[in-house]
Amino acid sequence: MSPPNPRMEPRLEAQATLLGALSLPGRPLSEASGCIGELPLEWLGGDPAHAVEAFCIDQDVETQADAGLCLTTGRGFSFGVIELDERAGLAAGTEQAYRRLFELLERSETPHLWRVWQYLPAINAADPDTGIERYRLFNQGRAAAFVAAGRDIAASAPAACALGCEKTGPGRLVFLAADTPSLPIENPRQVSAYHYPPEYGPRSPIFARAAVARGQVHDWLFISGTASITGHVTRHVGDIRAQTDETLANLEAVRLEANARRGDGLRPFAFGPEALLRVYIRHPRDLDAVRQCLAAWLSEPAEVVFLQADICRSDLLVEIEATLRRPLSQPHGSDISESASWVRL
Repeated sequence: MSPPNPRMEPRLEAQATLLGALSLPGRPLSEASGCIGELPLEWLGGDPAHAVEAFCIDQDVETQADAGLCLTTGRGFSFGVIELDERAGLAAGTEQAYRRLFELLERSETPHLWRVWQYLPAINAADPDTGIERYRLFNQGRAAAFVAAGRDIAASAPAACALGCEKTGPGRLVFLAADTPSLPIENPRQVSAYHYPPEYGPRSPIFARAAVARGQVHDWLFISGTASITGHVTRHVGDIRAQTDETLANLEAVRLEANARRGDGLRPFAFGPEALLRVYIRHPRDLDAVRQCLAAWLSEPAEVVFLQADICRSDLLVEIEATLRRPLSQPHGSDISESASWVRL
């Protein structure tokens, strides 16, 4: 179901331009000038105003659309959506999409990948041709593209998530890139995803647990999709409350690590009003339990939206990602809108 829409979407200030946004179906963006990455997921709960996460800049942008591609560029940033073409198989389609992404970035003035959101139909299903789980095929294609592009994984892996969506329609990746590199952050409670042992597939996932980045108006902490994993092992199989608590412990560990690595005297990142959390729940029946755990954990209000999605491991019941920001200076005038989901990079 689509989220209720009791009020119009936030309006941008005259000097701000939308670069790109993640949006749920049923949230029209009447002033949208950039690419819109529509999330092919079911809304479960949370403030409808948070159904959109929009990134804005103070300069004009240019948008181009091609087969399976939307790309918006502005000074210092780019945002785009690439659909996966599975006609030659999922691994080949993923590799093709990532090669296309890297080629676009290398030709642009924004070669540094900050954040990627990936949505894959039937992520836990076995591929009918190979019998291999689709998420593992996705990892094979992504890894092949990183190797072909000559990208150093530890240095250039972005913050990312990979969620399962409805079984119809193409998969897609949504990305945010910039002209300056981000700082990859790992979780001291977990093995880096790109060092997972072979039991999780012939090619490991490629992403950083988080990324710290400096924009023109804000510092950013993008925390990847985070779940009930310590080391490399799923914890609390079948226990939604324990999995949620373990996930929250991992989020806090990543936040503390990012603040320690930042070390620049700025205010620390915090899970508060300047944070947006997107909570993916495998079974809608678990919504109340997850909501209660999250409410007890948060020490101050944050923007939260709950969505139904399959998680990349079939034994994981919940995954949470977060976007945290801190202004580089005192805001001049009002913010872009009443919602912190609409902010200047």
